[in-house]
Amino acid sequence: MKLINTTLLLATFIFTAIASNASAATDPWYVYASKVNGYRMCAQASPGSGWYKASPNGYSTKGACNYYER
Repeated sequence: MKLINTTLLLATFIFTAIASNASAATDPWYVYASKVNGYRMCAQASPGSGWYKASPNGYSTKGACNYYER
């Protein structure tokens, strides 16, 4: 009985670890441009009302976003 409880506990722990890693995706990066001077920057969230989203799609990494930053 002790072996069954230990095995069940271990299986539950492994399943929980796998399930939590599967849903741990990051938010996409976007290029935002300033409405004042056109300066562009990468961010995952809008920097404020003085900015607009200059990229129609998001990028998975900041490095990929920085490539389109001009």
